[in-house]
Amino acid sequence: MFQPLTLMLGLRYAGARGRRSFASFVSGFSTIGILLGVAALILVSAVMNGFEQQMKDRMLGVIPHALVTNDQRRLAEPGQYREVFAHSEVVTAAEPFISAEAMVQGPGHLTGVELYGVDPSSRHDRLLQGLDARTREYFEYLPYGLVMGAGVARSLGVVPGDQVRVTVTEGSRFTPLGRVPSQRLFTLVGTFSTGNDVDGQLVLARLDDAARLLRYSEGQASGLRLWLDDPFQLDHLPALPQGLKFETWQHSRGELFQAVAMEKRLMSLMLALIILVAAFNILSAMVMVVTDKEAEIAMLQTLGLSRYRVMAVFMIQGGFSGVLGSLLGFALGLLLSLNLDGVLNLLGINFYSAAGGSQLPVLLLPGQLFMVLFSTLLLCVLASLYPAWRASRVHPAEALRYE
Repeated sequence: MFQPLTLMLGLRYAGARGRRSFASFVSGFSTIGILLGVAALILVSAVMNGFEQQMKDRMLGVIPHALVTNDQRRLAEPGQYREVFAHSEVVTAAEPFISAEAMVQGPGHLTGVELYGVDPSSRHDRLLQGLDARTREYFEYLPYGLVMGAGVARSLGVVPGDQVRVTVTEGSRFTPLGRVPSQRLFTLVGTFSTGNDVDGQLVLARLDDAARLLRYSEGQASGLRLWLDDPFQLDHLPALPQGLKFETWQHSRGELFQAVAMEKRLMSLMLALIILVAAFNILSAMVMVVTDKEAEIAMLQTLGLSRYRVMAVFMIQGGFSGVLGSLLGFALGLLLSLNLDGVLNLLGINFYSAAGGSQLPVLLLPGQLFMVLFSTLLLCVLASLYPAWRASRVHPAEALRYE
């Protein structure tokens, strides 16, 4: 006989047949339910993590993580405040910038944009670093050169080399004919594409050119742009001198990330309910097995099997389905996540690649995987707890009275 006895009996009851075939049938479907639930939860979580990380890289990688400015959005010599961040562990760079709302007019069409004046030699601006060498050279040395998002360029119908008129109200002048906005012809030297809405909103000009367009005094700027090691470490930013304030990416893009996080939580909750239903099926199957095996339990007790060991037998019997389903689902979820594009291509339903995406973003987080597996195993053990306790409370005299 296999040892220990409780393990042998638990595994034997887990594979019950004959009169207990219906209980075994329910238990088998519970195992399949847990398998599919765990696999789906891992797969969906990995894809949602991938999209969230992709959005974080594409969007937060190209916009400043924080801005230092004042209520008037005009600072004299903003470079003097770099010392505030010199010893910060989270801030990697701080550079002056100028920003304003503007209208850009092309041949026959105009659109509203957000104009940013930046240092063309910046090594931290990923938008500039993503430009080809020739475009960066033109932007750095050509007076009144402009780099705009691909969406803005398509909307205006312009290509590099074309001239566009940039109009801003912030630098307007009062004349005998009324208030006249500041405007200037700029030459488009290149475009950038990030794959998000920044492409249809942002236009970059040289810091000096933007200052002249907006009639800023020498050395004046809107504030400082900050880049962080981790954009989500905004709470670790140092305190600012009086009169200054932070404008972070959470003010302009925070709602989008909150919506993605909420969608991920709701999807995980719905898939967790599948696992919960499967665990309740394990409970119902175990109750049927315990009811059917009361006579056998009584005989085991008369042979000296203690109540704690009877309880252990049925904990093993119930946990077998949960452990088997969890481990198989975990392996299936990992396998599908690592080969998702190939599986979707094989089935002919890879709509992401068909829409122009290279491949579905998948990100497996070890902590999240451990939490899914541990939570599922714990749920299955808890589901088998009550039937096992009920089996341990069987009284031999009452169970064998009519046998």
